[in-house]
Amino acid sequence: MVGEEGEGDARSPVLFCERLTITQTFVYCRSNLNESRAEMVTIKDIAKQAGVTYGTVSRALNGEPGVSEKTRSRIKAIAEQMNYVPNLAAKRMVDRSSNCIGIIWPKIEGLFFYRLSERIQEEASRRGIRIMLSVAEPEDALSSFQEHFIDKVVHWVYSEQTAAFIAAKQSFPGTILEVGSRSAGEGPSLEIDRKGAVFKAVRHLAELGHERIAFVGARTDKWVGYTQGLVDFDREYHPDDIVMTRLSDPDMEAKILGYLSRDRNDRATAVIVDSQGMMFEFARLVHAAKVRIPEQLSLVGYDDVPELHRLLPVSITTVGPDIDTLANRLMDTITRADAAEDSTDRNDRIIEGVLTVRESTQPPFGM
Repeated sequence: MVGEEGEGDARSPVLFCERLTITQTFVYCRSNLNESRAEMVTIKDIAKQAGVTYGTVSRALNGEPGVSEKTRSRIKAIAEQMNYVPNLAAKRMVDRSSNCIGIIWPKIEGLFFYRLSERIQEEASRRGIRIMLSVAEPEDALSSFQEHFIDKVVHWVYSEQTAAFIAAKQSFPGTILEVGSRSAGEGPSLEIDRKGAVFKAVRHLAELGHERIAFVGARTDKWVGYTQGLVDFDREYHPDDIVMTRLSDPDMEAKILGYLSRDRNDRATAVIVDSQGMMFEFARLVHAAKVRIPEQLSLVGYDDVPELHRLLPVSITTVGPDIDTLANRLMDTITRADAAEDSTDRNDRIIEGVLTVRESTQPPFGM
């Protein structure tokens, strides 16, 4: 599943950081230095032969961490067979490592990304690292980062990756950390466990005694966590309790208001709203429908951002990734020496959701 949860400079797709330095690149030849430029091969050719990414080849040949010894030896053997010759001018740049990390953010509005980018900036500053943020198309962002010699990039995976971006990734001479969804590649990644987070929300409501639990949102991993929770905790499944909609849907308001306007006996006693953006609309419509939270309807929202708690007279119970934890893990992963691409243990790549119980949930009326 792709991302489900930014602002850029209106004049440019990137926000520029002040200090930039240079990373090493290589040029490879098939046999001898007198051959024409058409005979020269790139790291991409070696990566294709080895079945790994451009960044893996670069790190293996540069003696950098993040590659297992087995993979490093295999890549060196392949490069030797191809008679590679490192570009000496580029080789002299290797000691000037970049002090900047590039971040590719999705082109969506949302307080979650605003708060997360704030926290990443704070954590990066504490570590003496600068940030370049881009909301351009991912392949264009990578190109901009390369122009500024940035070799560490964080990419929030929000939509299906295009062929252009996949090609750009393969030729990028550095590390790309993919965040948000399970990575299909072999590079470092951090996966947000959205399904598990909403499962925790269902468990919380079930433990309070709610038999009917509604869901407002889209058909994503969060919805899967909701349905799994209903099954595991033996809650009633009512198709009418699922308001399947997105913020962009023209009938979103009518769907939610129609559900909230039902007789209390004809709707759930608790509801899970699948994003902070949807929660803003839901809170407005709850007021319009004169539904009292939590007396008439317990409420859990996905994404814990401070602004949510000013929407209703009560503070909202939330579930989702803790922003401080996510920012710290993100910076640890992109900067640490042991962020090996060859690691097969995915447990340390998962960010679990945190349930924060507040005033918007309570046992159903009459219990």
